[in-house]
Amino acid sequence: MRKFLHLLTVAVMLLAASCAEERVNISKVDYLTITSKSPITVDAEGGNVVVNYTIAEQAEVKNITPSTSADWIESFNKSEYGKLVVKVAPNTAVEARTAVVEIVRDREVDQFEILQAGATTSTDEVKFNALSLDGYYYGQKYGEGSDRYVLFLSKEGMNNIGQLFPNTTYYYIDAFGPVATSGAPYALPEGTYRYDLANTGAEYTINSENSRIINTLEDGELEYIAITNAKMVVKAHKVTLEVTVDGVKHIVSYNGGLELEDLTEDNGGDNGGGNDDPTGGQEKDAQSTLTSDYTITFPDSPRAKWTYEGDWWQTGYSNYTIMVMNKYNGYVTGDTLQLDLITDNTSKDGDFYGTYTCSYTPGKMVMMAGFTDNGARPVGCWYFEYGSGGASYKNYAMLIDGSVTITDNGNGESTIVLNSYDCHGNHITCNWTGVIEKD
Repeated sequence: MRKFLHLLTVAVMLLAASCAEERVNISKVDYLTITSKSPITVDAEGGNVVVNYTIAEQAEVKNITPSTSADWIESFNKSEYGKLVVKVAPNTAVEARTAVVEIVRDREVDQFEILQAGATTSTDEVKFNALSLDGYYYGQKYGEGSDRYVLFLSKEGMNNIGQLFPNTTYYYIDAFGPVATSGAPYALPEGTYRYDLANTGAEYTINSENSRIINTLEDGELEYIAITNAKMVVKAHKVTLEVTVDGVKHIVSYNGGLELEDLTEDNGGDNGGGNDDPTGGQEKDAQSTLTSDYTITFPDSPRAKWTYEGDWWQTGYSNYTIMVMNKYNGYVTGDTLQLDLITDNTSKDGDFYGTYTCSYTPGKMVMMAGFTDNGARPVGCWYFEYGSGGASYKNYAMLIDGSVTITDNGNGESTIVLNSYDCHGNHITCNWTGVIEKD
């Protein structure tokens, strides 16, 4: 859920005296500025694209001249100052396509890209009537200028602690909309959201990297299915979502409430309030069912996964969640270790090796102490003992002190050495070596 700012500039080109009457580009755009984010994305159906620009007050306002070599850009309308309307033809090919549009004012040049999605090749359709909309409002945590809205459309919904039900299909959409002008409760804004191949985080876009179909399997595993195009219309308590999967269009309809859970205060340093404790003092309520020291083991078929969480704690460094689970006959059972780590780098590719110290205050090389958020979800570092099938906890402990060291063994395997404590002073340890997969 990330913003990418892709601004294209024009190289300096000084023409010879024999070409003196031709237009001369200058090296710096002093007055003309395209303010719309590039590339601008449009779906396969085409239509009008509005591009905003400004001309500095001290400049003499002169007419702009747009141009492109792409024959599928059908026309330009520049009648309204500050706005250029670009008409884009439908794309009947499967492949996406890109056009560069150049705007000239006097001797100045600026340009932007239009990125158009490919067409669906199949006439087959899957119709899905969603009975539940569950989701979260994140505000502007993932960039300035638009709010992030995440939603799950399904028939079953979620349980009371935000978990997905087994044997259920969820359409997971990571969307960006206008900044909310009022406080909670927050709802999904009305409007038309379009698939954003560039993932700019602009208003009324759908993040192409994160959005997907999620199938929850009976054994607790999750199946992720990539989507290649999407469009979502929200109007009058109704959501119509169209996604393309392997050339097949899925049409998802939903009628009902659009309210989302507010997660703007669940993480991220002091949130501007001067409070360095993101748990709200919940360490005073730390819990553990353990009555003695404990060593975490994975005797059956251990499975370890890491997930990149972005700068979740707003420290300037990457945050990773690592889960090490014990599985028996395909079911999660026995011990599970959850680690919530803040690194000393900004890598997105699993650079989480080193030694971390447990703390409730986010910072560099910190393993976040365990607590529960406002939705009763376990956040930070935890130990769980699951019953058969992973349906419920037999034991659990928030890890609130100690350290963990993760070592890259150089052969595809990693070693996790945990030396931690719960709220009762029980010494909780783990020494495990294996492959940590990207989730």
